[in-house]
Amino acid sequence: MRAVEYAAPGRAALVTVPDPEPGPQDLVLRPTLLGICGSDLHFLYDSPPASYPAKPGFSGHECIASVMEAPVESGFHTGQRVLALAPDYDAFAEYLVARPASVIPVPEGIATAQALLAQQLGTVVFCCRKLSTVVDRHVVVVGQGPAGLLFTMMLQRMGAATVTGLDIVDHRLALARRLGATHTVHCEHADPVDAVHHHTGGAMADLVVEAVGKTETINLCARLVRSGGEVAIFGVPKHERIPLMLEHFMRKNARIITSIFAQREAGLRSFRLALALISSGRVDPSPLMSHQLPFADIVRGFSLAESKREGAVKVLLEL
Repeated sequence: MRAVEYAAPGRAALVTVPDPEPGPQDLVLRPTLLGICGSDLHFLYDSPPASYPAKPGFSGHECIASVMEAPVESGFHTGQRVLALAPDYDAFAEYLVARPASVIPVPEGIATAQALLAQQLGTVVFCCRKLSTVVDRHVVVVGQGPAGLLFTMMLQRMGAATVTGLDIVDHRLALARRLGATHTVHCEHADPVDAVHHHTGGAMADLVVEAVGKTETINLCARLVRSGGEVAIFGVPKHERIPLMLEHFMRKNARIITSIFAQREAGLRSFRLALALISSGRVDPSPLMSHQLPFADIVRGFSLAESKREGAVKVLLEL
C-alpha cells in the first residue's frame, strides 16, 4: 500500500509499504477521505530530529473510511462508512487497522466531507464541555484556522454575547465573520488588546480560547482576559518548553484549562455529538473546506495548509 512518510523536517513523500496485519479483534479499513490538521503540520515541520523518519502513515488522524474486514462480534460490517479516530495517528495510508472502540458509524444522509469535519469538531466539543457558561459573555478566539473557526461557530451557538476572532490572514478573518464572529481583529494591523478593550467596553474577555499553540499567542491570552476570567489553551505548543508569563495569568486570577486527547474520552461522546450536530444541520462545517486533493497530492496539501495560500483553510485528501 501507499503511505506518507515524514523523511525530514518539512519533507514528506509517498512510499510503498506492506499492508498492515490486523489482530483477531481489529477492523481493516480503507480510508476514503482524510483531513490535514494543524497538528500534522506540527509533526511534519517541528518535531525533534530523532522523530525522523516517522513511521509510514503517521500522523494522519482525521479519517472517513470504509470497513473492509470486521469480526462478527465488533458490530461493524463490510462496506460500512465510519469515522476512524486513529488513536495511533497512522491514517495517512491506503489501509488502516483500527480497534472497534476508536471507530464510529457515520449516519446515513451526512456527506462524507462533512462527516470528516466531525473529528475536529469533536475535539472542540470536548473542550467546550470543560468551560464555564458562555451565555451573555465576551469571548475571544485567538486564531481562526479550522479549529478556531469551529470554536467561533460553537461559542456563538452557545450564547456568547460577543465573539471576537483574532488572526493574521484576511480570508480566514472574513470567514470568521461569515460563521458568526461579531468582531474580528487582524493582529498585524491593530493591537488586539486595544481592540478587545474597545469591543468589550473596557471589560476585556470573560473567556479567551487559544487555538494556535505559539508562545506569543498563549501569553497574549493573559492580556486579553478580564480579572477572574477563563482561558482555554487548545493549541498544542510546537516546543516542549515555552516561556510562560505565569505572573500575568496569576495577577488576573484567571482559571486556565487545557484540552487534548479527546479520543480518550469514554464512549467518544464528544465525537458522537459532533456527528449528531452536523447530521441535524445545527452545525455546518462546509465553509471550512477550501481544497480537496487526490491522496497522491498530499505533499502539495501540506504546503497549502502550512502557507495558507490560495485561500487555504481546511485541506482534504481523497483516496
